[in-house]
Amino acid sequence: MLALPLSWPLEGRRVVLIGTGDWLARKLTLLRRTPARLSVFTPDDDTEYEGIAPERRWPTVDELSDASFVIVAFEDRVLAERGTELVRAAHKPLNVVDNPDLGDFHIPAIIDRGPLSIGVATGGTAPVLARETRRKIEAAIPPSETQLADFALRLSPQLRALLPNVDERRRFWEGVLDSEAASLARQGRIDEALEIAIAHAREPGPRRGVVHLVGAGPGDPELLTLKALRLLSEADVIVYDRLVGDSIMDLARRDAERFYVGKARSNHSVPQDQIHALLVEQARLGKRVVRLKGGDPFVFGRGGEEVEALKAAGIEVHITPGITAALGCAASTAVPLTHRDHAQSVSFITGHAKDGDFEHNPLALDWQRLAAQNHTLVVYMGIHTAQTISDKLTEHGRAPDTPVLVVENGTRPDESRRLTCLSELPQTLRSLPPKGPALLIIGEVAALYQTTHTHRAVADLMRIA
Repeated sequence: MLALPLSWPLEGRRVVLIGTGDWLARKLTLLRRTPARLSVFTPDDDTEYEGIAPERRWPTVDELSDASFVIVAFEDRVLAERGTELVRAAHKPLNVVDNPDLGDFHIPAIIDRGPLSIGVATGGTAPVLARETRRKIEAAIPPSETQLADFALRLSPQLRALLPNVDERRRFWEGVLDSEAASLARQGRIDEALEIAIAHAREPGPRRGVVHLVGAGPGDPELLTLKALRLLSEADVIVYDRLVGDSIMDLARRDAERFYVGKARSNHSVPQDQIHALLVEQARLGKRVVRLKGGDPFVFGRGGEEVEALKAAGIEVHITPGITAALGCAASTAVPLTHRDHAQSVSFITGHAKDGDFEHNPLALDWQRLAAQNHTLVVYMGIHTAQTISDKLTEHGRAPDTPVLVVENGTRPDESRRLTCLSELPQTLRSLPPKGPALLIIGEVAALYQTTHTHRAVADLMRIA
């Protein structure tokens, strides 16, 4: 972040504005919506400002002594610099409109919903971008949130007396904002909403833990579902895998407790049975637990095993699907997994057996079916068993020159693609082993990568050679 967004209370405080014309008028319009006491100075300016009788002069340094902060709003840079010098002499926090290099802080683009206000800031570098982002957020927040904010403002002091513990209050707020009380408040029936909320605060029900198995998608944080994003913002505890990157974890609630349980081939930082025990333990403490898994929890993510363990322990569990790696990589590379001319079916398999011995016991897969023509085979975790995969498919009739697209770190900024064929796949991977998670797309559709990404494909082939 280039700047830290802050909330500045203005009840009973004095704010000084020095400026002229439209630049000053815009800041007056904003600050008149606050409870601040405003003092306005307009040197060498005879503009009339509705409801304000400005001083038609420069203020003195002493007149700034009790100001909470000062805004200087001149279109003329020379006048802005003069105002800056004056405020610096008074040692007051300063905002200089459209001259961020002169001031101490920036005023963000603001969404105003009564007591609820949202600021969108770019560190002063792109105010138009901030305004456009504000417009999008405003469209998503209905005006009824103003009544909800009024409800929260009136409930807050009573709640502090009823629930002195901050964790209890936070949990209460998270529940009440999705309750009948909130619904009544949005309708403007705030007194009724308060009565229900206070009754619930006086006699809260027992704390019940819950576990959400949440798919984090293939890596791009913009591919998270809206529900996944909401659950991340509500979680008390997050248990996450190796494939969940920092860009996704940055979206989680900052004060949530985090447990890393990542797994790599032959290196399980936490065994699966211990993960089950951790989820059960945290839920029994009454916490909302998010088990965050790369891709989708039910596609080679051991989500089924975790659901069984949680249900056996009597824990409430919910599933939020995610975009699995196959779909993310197909979209990122513009390679369709099915195509009327090339593939009428698709199979997902894993190249990693439960006992780790895929080569001698490859899960009793139906290789005859998997080797069929006009069929796309997507292999997860198949890098270390590529030789077996290549041998089995060719042994059962798949052509050695069948195209294979290797996608490493799919949908992420460091994504790479390599186009090869079935017979050359093992050597391709040995010559340049992937360092990140990789997916194999095997079948005629993989050749479409060459037609849709001609220049990139040629570069990839040259790198392989």
